[in-house]
Amino acid sequence: MLLLVMIFIGMNAPLLAQKDEQTEEQQIPVEMTKPLVEREPYDLLTVASSKDGKPLRIKPVNAAGFRAGSSQRSGQLTIELVDIPGRTFRVAWQSVTVYQPFPQLLLEEAKENLKDKQFDLAFRYLQRLNAEYSNYPGVEQLLEELLVQNALERFQAGALDEALGMLEEAKRKFPKKSGIDKSIESVGLRLVQKEIDDRQWQSARKLIERFENVYGKEFAESIERWKADLARRSRQQLDRAKQQIEKKDYREALQATNLALAIDPSVPSGREQLAELVRRYPQVRIATLAAGEAVPPHGTLTWSGRRNKRLLYRDLTEIVGYGPEGGEYASPFGSVIRPVDRFELSIVLRDRLTPVTGFDLSRQFQDPASQKDEILAGLTPLIEKIAVREIRQVDLRLRLPHVRPESLLGFVPRKGDVSQFPIPPNGPYRQLKVKEDGQSFVPEESMSLSSSRPPSEIMLLPFETTFDAMLALESGDVHMVDRLDPATAARLSADSPEDLVVDHYRAPTMHVLVPNLNNPYLKNRDFRRGLLYGINRQEILHSRLLGGKELDGCRLVSAPIPIGVSPDDPVSYGYDLSIPPRNYEPQMSIALQKLAEIKLREEAEASNEALIPLSKLVIGHSNSEVSRQTCLAIVQYFKRLGLPCELKTVSPEVTDPAEVDVDLLYVEIQVAEPLVDVPRMFDRYIPNVHQTQYFQLALRQMGQSRNWQEVRERFWSLHRLAHDDLLILPLFQLQDHFVYRRSLGGVGYQPMTLFQQVEHWDLAPSWDVAKN
Repeated sequence: MLLLVMIFIGMNAPLLAQKDEQTEEQQIPVEMTKPLVEREPYDLLTVASSKDGKPLRIKPVNAAGFRAGSSQRSGQLTIELVDIPGRTFRVAWQSVTVYQPFPQLLLEEAKENLKDKQFDLAFRYLQRLNAEYSNYPGVEQLLEELLVQNALERFQAGALDEALGMLEEAKRKFPKKSGIDKSIESVGLRLVQKEIDDRQWQSARKLIERFENVYGKEFAESIERWKADLARRSRQQLDRAKQQIEKKDYREALQATNLALAIDPSVPSGREQLAELVRRYPQVRIATLAAGEAVPPHGTLTWSGRRNKRLLYRDLTEIVGYGPEGGEYASPFGSVIRPVDRFELSIVLRDRLTPVTGFDLSRQFQDPASQKDEILAGLTPLIEKIAVREIRQVDLRLRLPHVRPESLLGFVPRKGDVSQFPIPPNGPYRQLKVKEDGQSFVPEESMSLSSSRPPSEIMLLPFETTFDAMLALESGDVHMVDRLDPATAARLSADSPEDLVVDHYRAPTMHVLVPNLNNPYLKNRDFRRGLLYGINRQEILHSRLLGGKELDGCRLVSAPIPIGVSPDDPVSYGYDLSIPPRNYEPQMSIALQKLAEIKLREEAEASNEALIPLSKLVIGHSNSEVSRQTCLAIVQYFKRLGLPCELKTVSPEVTDPAEVDVDLLYVEIQVAEPLVDVPRMFDRYIPNVHQTQYFQLALRQMGQSRNWQEVRERFWSLHRLAHDDLLILPLFQLQDHFVYRRSLGGVGYQPMTLFQQVEHWDLAPSWDVAKN
């Protein structure tokens, strides 16, 4: 019987080979196309009677000795061919020329990967060997060699932290291996020196502390040298700060003192000097995720623009919150008196707050040059009569009653020449040109600030991600993060640290796409509808931005009109809840695109012109965290529809996509008072030539509403038109959050914009120094 089995095995392979030669090439089994580390276990057996010397794949031998790699084999071996499952054969060991168990195959493959410096793949093989064939001979030695070689490769590539981690792992697993301690010290020395050279002081200090705790005596000499070097550098900066204090250059002195404490927090008299400088020069450092333009146009509607505008401009009236019906307003220059009949309006100026008189305002209302001011341009046609009383009071009579006339007075009151444009800033701060990255603002000398310790400087420091900004906040490098990504906001709102305050802005932000209507494809409404159907906005908002969490005020919208946090939110008076947002329907998107192409082709043929194919879509967006994440997702969805896309970073204050040569412009618009901001948004971003007569009429009628019931009814009509025409593609609404340290007081509760109460900000030196 044994002889017959040997004959069968010896003849089986050649016969099968002859059969394969006579037929078409046999397809390789799917299992054999996978890397060895991913295959089902099998052993290789080569018998002496095999003519071609090819090994046979057999199911693994279950005997413990064979699995452990034992070399003492005698007698007979019962096998089952992988290619002939269900049948077993017996083979005498004396007829076996080569036997390779599966763990040996894995080990040999790992050695080849290590030889080729494919360290990750070699590690996968060793992981499987440890998991399924523990204590297999040669595995530990190969792992040791892998860690050392990989560490050397990472060291040569400059990845010192990775090299150190691998060497420490090798020391933990193989404590008796010679030379590892020396290698760890060599890499550690270079890593600490690199952190010092790169001015990563906190990282360098942590490394020194870890080496001191873990290695102690072995690193004693190096540790003392590092500490002495950091102490020397810190004293130098402290001395430089004292020189700047003598020159009364407190800004440079503050920077040098902060640097001294960053290098060595234990430097003598460092904290005391910082506390004194914070009293003399309270500098507020803000991590921003959307830097925007340092000096935005006065008529800006963007989130970053309205934030910075409040530092540079003070309007006659400013929205400060919401009441039962629309916004609530205050005037930094006086007061606004509104009679019951809504036709008349009185502006009373206070002497101490502004040099502007009633005559200046009267001239500003009537001067033709004021029509260049987009805010005043919407107000002056409504004025029927102007009267100045007692120099400081201006009485206005309107042609039509207005439900919230204070919302029309959001312009800069100017004295003298009103024809100067752009409008000169009149705010509490001005921009300071600095060498560092970011934007700096210092108080205007003529402005009297209310706080006992107002910021002598406000710095906006750009960060790429909320994670990086939060690290800077926790380490004391900044006092505030001006805008959190929604997922982080949801987490911090639920569980905020005791030394931090988490709050949100009262005005919501609308995220929209403004199409380039000069492009014939985007001018077609069906094509625009197809684009919106092709974006899974719910997935972008819920999964990518919110991280699967829920956050009040973050919702899809069916038109670029704020929906508020709840149906009774005062800011949501213009939103029609009966119009649901469009769903994600890629089939509908493709169908609408095809329909648009047919219409465009017919129009081109009718005018004897050739239709230029749409090669790609260019999406312009500002350099903010949310816009980058959203636009990257939109590109993926468009590519699934067969629309190649690319992204382009543009200024957030761009209003015309054609101006920056993009097809879609991603804009983050902060809508404070929908009654005035929504019509301004369409006027600002969509030229009249592209608006239908019905749409223009709906916008005009908004300002002619006599009561709030008319406002809602006309807003709902506008909502329907905006939803159908898609002159602006709505994405979603976000309720933006911010976080700051408790050392910064006077920020206010739920401000409309970050700097709404900047005159009342107060930086406490003791808190600031303690956190530093």
